[in-house]
Amino acid sequence: MRTSIALSVGLCLILSGSAYAVTNEIFGLYNNGYRIQRYDVGANSFLDCGPVLGGKMVTNLAMDNNRRLYYMHPFDASHVLYQADLDSGNQLINQQIHDTFPPGMNIIDGFTIGPDQNLYMTGYGHSQIYRYIVGSNSGTAATEVTLIPGPLGSVGEFRSDLAFDPLTGYLVGIGIVPDGTGRRSLFQIPGNLAMNGVNDNYTWEYFGGNSSPWATVDLGSPTNPSGPLGPNPDGVAFDPTTNALYLSGDGEKFSAWNRSAATLTNYILSGGQDTGMGFDLAYQQAVPEPATWTLLGMGLLGLAAYGWRKWR
Repeated sequence: MRTSIALSVGLCLILSGSAYAVTNEIFGLYNNGYRIQRYDVGANSFLDCGPVLGGKMVTNLAMDNNRRLYYMHPFDASHVLYQADLDSGNQLINQQIHDTFPPGMNIIDGFTIGPDQNLYMTGYGHSQIYRYIVGSNSGTAATEVTLIPGPLGSVGEFRSDLAFDPLTGYLVGIGIVPDGTGRRSLFQIPGNLAMNGVNDNYTWEYFGGNSSPWATVDLGSPTNPSGPLGPNPDGVAFDPTTNALYLSGDGEKFSAWNRSAATLTNYILSGGQDTGMGFDLAYQQAVPEPATWTLLGMGLLGLAAYGWRKWR
């Protein structure tokens, strides 16, 4: 019996480890937004995944749990949402139009896939968060959050890339802070507000809370082009296994950050040079294969059966 339970426990531990094994990778846009690039975090290496479809600059990028990419040109009157898969060599394949949105959304410049596997968007001058139901073919996105004036009397602006924080569940993005200076920093919104199907009013809240170090950070702006992300801070991603934070500018300054101290850890370079990766960042965590879950379940059933026999 001891041997039996030891084998069952060992099986569960081994399979559990393999079930949660991940390939740490960040995808971003580069070559002025015409190509997608992959950064392998473990190997500290970059790979060109190929050109995007449509022949236009792309500044919006997101990825779902199946490693399917979604991207969009920011300036079209009728925004076209594209999708693409990756082959075994991480090259773009099966690129096609996923859906088209009618005129009226203005500039879209922030994308992420949420825990519910739907697409969340924002953009210049919007100060709103939109949710699009992936696969609905509806051509519509519902407003989930609207930024309203806070204690300072200024609204600020939700502006650029978005990412859900795996540690807190908050939706985090780059925006223009509501102090009239035009500086950029990170904001956060409770994830439940972004996903509840209701347009909630929300005042500006800095990433980590309004007393966090992010309340005094200037990531850069057109009036402060020497900021750590340059004149146009534009990319946000979180490592889902370590909760580490990555940021970028418009095609430059891809970098790792200390999320608690709001300080730059280091720029991520290739051969000592900036790769041009940025605009929008998308982090993917590999998901277990169905067969892995089946084997893991068998191990758990073995433990349950042993416990039942012992009880009898």
